[in-house]
Amino acid sequence: MADESKKISTALISVYNKQGLAEFAANLKELGVKIIATGGTRSVIEGAGVIFQRLEDVARFPEMLDGRVKTLQPEIFAGILARRVEDHLNQLSKFDIEPIDMVVCNFYPFEEVVSKRGVAFEDVIENIDIGGPSLVRAAAKNHESVAVITSPRLYDSTVEELSENQGYLSAETRRSLAEVAFGMVAAYDIAIYNGLLKFREGSEFPEKFFASSTKFEDTKYGENPDQKAAVYKIDGYAGMLDWRQLFGDSRSFNNHLDIGHAFEILEGFDEVAAVATVKHGNISGFAFAPTLGEAYRLAHACDPEADYGCTTVLNRRVDAAAAKFIGKNPGVDEGSIYTELVVAPGYDDAALEILRAKQKKKMRIIEAKKHSNYPFDLRFLEGALLVQTPVDYGKKLGSESLTFPTKAKPDDATVAKLLAAWEVVRKVESNGIVIGDGRYEDDHLTHFWTLGVGSFRKRNGATKIALDNAGERARGAIAASDGFFPFPDSVELLADAGVTAVIQPGGSIRDKLIIETADKLGLPLVLSHARAFKH
Repeated sequence: MADESKKISTALISVYNKQGLAEFAANLKELGVKIIATGGTRSVIEGAGVIFQRLEDVARFPEMLDGRVKTLQPEIFAGILARRVEDHLNQLSKFDIEPIDMVVCNFYPFEEVVSKRGVAFEDVIENIDIGGPSLVRAAAKNHESVAVITSPRLYDSTVEELSENQGYLSAETRRSLAEVAFGMVAAYDIAIYNGLLKFREGSEFPEKFFASSTKFEDTKYGENPDQKAAVYKIDGYAGMLDWRQLFGDSRSFNNHLDIGHAFEILEGFDEVAAVATVKHGNISGFAFAPTLGEAYRLAHACDPEADYGCTTVLNRRVDAAAAKFIGKNPGVDEGSIYTELVVAPGYDDAALEILRAKQKKKMRIIEAKKHSNYPFDLRFLEGALLVQTPVDYGKKLGSESLTFPTKAKPDDATVAKLLAAWEVVRKVESNGIVIGDGRYEDDHLTHFWTLGVGSFRKRNGATKIALDNAGERARGAIAASDGFFPFPDSVELLADAGVTAVIQPGGSIRDKLIIETADKLGLPLVLSHARAFKH
């Protein structure tokens, strides 16, 4: 036991979350620690048969102002903040104040309250904890002499160390506990700030921007083996880290990247069974069809070679029929290849059994439930934080927004295919081009699939990549571009390949030339009047 270890003789307990409290208090008492308890905490301790001292017996004043003032008293804070040196101890003695060696505290559930639909502003304000964070900050500041316990998950390790060291806690432990405590207070203050912003009128971004997060896991390494990495969950919001992994190896940093990039591709296609295959954050194939299995086969057929080691994301519960097509399946010749990740909202038992048997049992199977409800899109670059509202992929482009400037006009079936391609190209890294086709029956598009997907520094380069991917399949297909065509060369490339119609935003200073070129080629050109860059 090092000299800097401190004996824990007196503990102040004031907690909202009572989980594990009775056992923890009983253990402290058994170790000879005197307990001071606030009103809300006392019933739990008393029920466990633990003898304690009431806060009112320590402080000069009782709780007041409907509980707003409980611990905010000099006798409490002097006992916590006093350093264990002669001058400070003499001052405590002069005013008959006892040192407090441990503070056990957690806060009102502000985030839980502020996230409730229709919650009143007054209720939010009333659930801002004042005394708790003040106690925790004081104890953490004086961690040289005081231990601060801010979570039930810390109870067992604290009791274990106290038991092993005759009631002492090491300086290293107290410092570690203080770091956790300051992080908790910071996150709580950020939650309050962000919570109050929800009641603010206007859409402008605030003067200060904060986000707090909690570590989800360390990964083996980062994007490359020479990089260290960890994954954090943004506090108070749902997202992909809430999804369950049902089977497979632990996820790598790149796996998390792939999952996040892949799942948003299916946003806006809730009404159909849709599948996307993704490699390194880029779409290698997309399709929708009446059945999930058919959608998978169409998506995978876009670029089978690119799908090696890909992420497959599906927006319907996976049944056995669909599972047979995903990845290698011994004994079934479906031309599929290794799939590293499968992400879907659910799996039938028979489907799970099929998937688990594949790829030497290394396929990672993720059960995805909800899209993220975090209201911002964040980018960290060179010490700068870029913040924007996320794209609403549920808000789809309608035919009423289109204009048709060329002499040749697309029919209803072609317009439906163009609109589907537009929703896919919105998710392709810019500059983005999608070549696709579909099946139109009974006045609606029943199937859609990509034949080529390309992105590049130049739009004609992206066009060439997409056409190279599509090959002869481009003849009779349609195309979508996420930005305007700055020159007529891309239109000429698409027409030469046999593409029958193109959708693009328009807005170039050369729009007139682009339209004239399309007219010469007899190519229907449709303007979306909406840009869809994705960097």
